[in-house]
Amino acid sequence: MSYYDDLITHYKQVRARLNGPPPAPWRQPQALPEPEPAPEPEPAPVPELPPASFQYTMSAARRIAQAALVPHGMTWTDAMGPSRTLPHTNARADVYKALRKHGWSLKKIAIYCGRDHTTIMNALQPKDRTK
Repeated sequence: MSYYDDLITHYKQVRARLNGPPPAPWRQPQALPEPEPAPEPEPAPVPELPPASFQYTMSAARRIAQAALVPHGMTWTDAMGPSRTLPHTNARADVYKALRKHGWSLKKIAIYCGRDHTTIMNALQPKDRTK
């Protein structure tokens, strides 16, 4: 036989195996038994939160800011304006210090005063403000 005849014979055998009946040990898969339903878990108790010790309220911030501005003789609009003169920057710094002293975060102060938190950080740094 030639190589070509061997290939034809081989592929005939492969086709017969693929198209023929399944081999003898072949079995149909058996259905698995249905699992038992899991018991429903008991709901977890809801933990009670401790009462808030401090709330960031605008009225509290307004009172704190106005008290800090009294020695400077300025209103909120004057102090928080765009001016960079020493009296205005000192007034702003005192407002930031007062809010920080009452537990406000840098981010909350910055949002309330319309500034960036890095501006608040810079204003809270101790420096000679008499020049």
